[in-house]
Amino acid sequence: MEKRGDIWISAVLYIALGIILITIILSAGIPLMDKLKDRNTVVQTKNMLNAVDQAIRAVVNEGPGSKRYLSPINIDRGDFIIDEEEDAINWSLKTTNKMMEEGTVFEEGSLNLYLEPSVVRGEYLVVVGLKYADFADLNLVSDYGNPFRGSYSMTVNHTGQYTDYPIIDIGIY
Repeated sequence: MEKRGDIWISAVLYIALGIILITIILSAGIPLMDKLKDRNTVVQTKNMLNAVDQAIRAVVNEGPGSKRYLSPINIDRGDFIIDEEEDAINWSLKTTNKMMEEGTVFEEGSLNLYLEPSVVRGEYLVVVGLKYADFADLNLVSDYGNPFRGSYSMTVNHTGQYTDYPIIDIGIY
């Protein structure tokens, strides 16, 4: 009889030990996976914004009637905003990953990257942006409003009209 009780006690101890080990592994692994996921999203978005920037600069340099078509534009996470007043395109993502130093703007070609603290402790807002205030006037042509999330097609069109700079229509479909 004593042997039967020993087997059950051993089984319960092994199960408890297994649950503890799985909990420790998951508690360490999930935050690491979230950090890697956020970094990967930022890299993919930088690549997408570089393609958008190249299209806008090509259209401005080629002159009236020039047009570029980009598809697909995927915004799986974060907010993609075309700011007509500031003539800027920005993408932002809330994260707990402190990817860079707060308050410092990093420039990668035409891209500006910076990290803002959120009102929630330990949460940050990663922003990747393009500014065209001294280059072109952006005009959003879309049935959808800011912020954009999902998969879209984009057209970049030189209208042939000028204010101080050429007016560039950005269509989101």
